[in-house]
Amino acid sequence: GGGNTAIDVAIPARRQGAENVTVAYRRGPRDMSATAYEQELAQVNGVRIRHWFRPVRLIGEDGRVRAVELERSRPDGQGRLAGTGEGVTLRADMVFKAIGQHLVPRALDSSAELLEMERGKIAVNAERQTSLGGVWAGGDAIGLGEDLTVVAVQDGKIAARSIHRYLVGV
Repeated sequence: GGGNTAIDVAIPARRQGAENVTVAYRRGPRDMSATAYEQELAQVNGVRIRHWFRPVRLIGEDGRVRAVELERSRPDGQGRLAGTGEGVTLRADMVFKAIGQHLVPRALDSSAELLEMERGKIAVNAERQTSLGGVWAGGDAIGLGEDLTVVAVQDGKIAARSIHRYLVGV
């Protein structure tokens, strides 16, 4: 992945002794959601960032990952990516997946229609309750604040207090 989560995993892995740490991102540096500062910080800490590569498969042996196969990607002219057929295999003993996700309500069961969306994110009230009874949401899924871990933690605290009140009937 190419976001702050990928960087937040890569830097500590390198600092804690991993000999080689590579972030593989399927697009170019300007497309990464990780800030320029985060990208630079990763590289200063010995993390290699490989742009225009997407994961194809993990290669394992005896129940352990041994390598990851990457394929070079390129824009297809219609806003999507296409593989070039050119690939590289990197030795690996650990792989982290740090990719963004988008909720597609129609892909869920019929109750998903009750889940109100706002600008592509889950709509919540001040207590982080969704339009679906007994369901709370927070962090980057709701889009109320900045896409930061501390914001997600605060959302969790707000939701936890609300859930407690809900469960005890206050």
